[in-house]
Amino acid sequence: MRFHHLALFLHLTGVAIWVGGMVFIRVCLVSPALTVAQWAEALEYFFPLSWISIALTVITGGFMLIAVGYAHAPPGWIIMAVLGSVMIAVFASVWLGPWAALRAALAKDGLAQAQAREAMRRINKRLDIVLVFAVMTSVVATLGLAL
Repeated sequence: MRFHHLALFLHLTGVAIWVGGMVFIRVCLVSPALTVAQWAEALEYFFPLSWISIALTVITGGFMLIAVGYAHAPPGWIIMAVLGSVMIAVFASVWLGPWAALRAALAKDGLAQAQAREAMRRINKRLDIVLVFAVMTSVVATLGLAL
């Protein structure tokens, strides 16, 4: 087994955990029976695992790109790196913006429930954007190899 195979395995594992987690949050946690506090509890587990997955994906992707060399890398790899960077930037905006607002609202009394729900709505909208970029990245990562 070459290093490339291990890096590719770890890269795909990181992507699967991160994107799979976002799909779970957006598709499986849509029950109106869930309280905002329950959503927040799920996100408490989701975010640390996501950041580890993102780091794993970036590191392994960088290693594979450097090993091949930018000049020799398939164009799809470069596009994938750009789209992945946009995904990370939007995801970071979730962490720094509405996630922080949600946690602050939940730390207040019951009057902050409206603020918490608005923060959750903003989190969902941004996760939707990241998922659209994830689909685009998947297309480039597979079909883009034919470029």
